[in-house]
Amino acid sequence: MKLEDNILDILGKAQKGQGITDRDLCKVANIGVPELNSIRSGRREPAALERISRALGLRPEPISAMANENWQPPSIALPPGVMMFTTPFADLTVNHYLVWDPASLKAVAVDAGTDADALFAALERHKLTLVKIVLTHGHGDHVLELDRIREKTKAPAFAPEAEPIPGCKAVKNGQHFKVGGLTITAHTVPGHSAGGTVYEFRGLETSVAAVGDVIFAGSIGGVRARWKPSLESISAEILTLHPETILLPGHGPVTTVAHEKAHNPFFP
Repeated sequence: MKLEDNILDILGKAQKGQGITDRDLCKVANIGVPELNSIRSGRREPAALERISRALGLRPEPISAMANENWQPPSIALPPGVMMFTTPFADLTVNHYLVWDPASLKAVAVDAGTDADALFAALERHKLTLVKIVLTHGHGDHVLELDRIREKTKAPAFAPEAEPIPGCKAVKNGQHFKVGGLTITAHTVPGHSAGGTVYEFRGLETSVAAVGDVIFAGSIGGVRARWKPSLESISAEILTLHPETILLPGHGPVTTVAHEKAHNPFFP
C-alpha cells in the first residue's frame, strides 16, 4: 500500500504545524527562495533538503532515505483476529478495522470508514458478534458509515470525550474495556483532533494499536494545534508501547512502534 505522505507532505505538515513562514524557513535553513521552490517542484537537492529538515525540527536521515527511495514501509502480516478495510473518500482512501477475540468470537469495530459492506461480510464469514464500535476521532471519513453499522449490528458506539458524537458514549483517557479475552486501553493523543484516541489491544498473538490519524507510517496526521505537546504526547502514548506492537493507522499502510522510532522523521 502506498504511503499516506510523501516528502513534500511531511515538510508541509511540519511547517504549517509550527506556523513558520517561507521567509523564516529560508532564513533559518540558510537557503534562498529559488532553492525552496526547487524542492517543492520535485527536485531532490540533498544539501538544501537537509537544511530545510533541520530547520523544521525533522530528522534529515529519514527524509533523505525517502528522497532516495531507500526506505519503504515494512511488510507486516496482521495477527489472527485483525482485519483491515480500505474504503474510498473523495480522491483518498481511509482505513477501518475489525478486531476480535478468536476464542469468544466477540468483535470490536474501529472507526466506520465510508463503506461497511466488507465489514458486514467479515462478521458473517467468521461468525463474529460485534459488541462495540470505537472511534478514534470524529472526522467525516472515519464516521460516515457509523449509523449504518449501529443500525445493522445494534452494537454500542464510543467516541472520544472531547469529540462527542450523538448516540455515542464518551471514552476517557486511560479507560479500559474487556471484550472476551481482549483488553483494550484508550490513550488520548490530541493534536490532529481535539480528542484523538488510540486503542491498544492486548490478548492477540501480537499486540496492536489502532491509532487513527495520530501517526502514519513515516509521518503523522496534520497537527491543528499545540505542535510540541502533540509530538510529545505521541512519543509518550504510542512510541513507548512494546516495539513489536503493530500500529493500525487511519490512512496508508500498517507499521510498528519499532519501525516508527527508527524511521519517522518527526521523532528523534
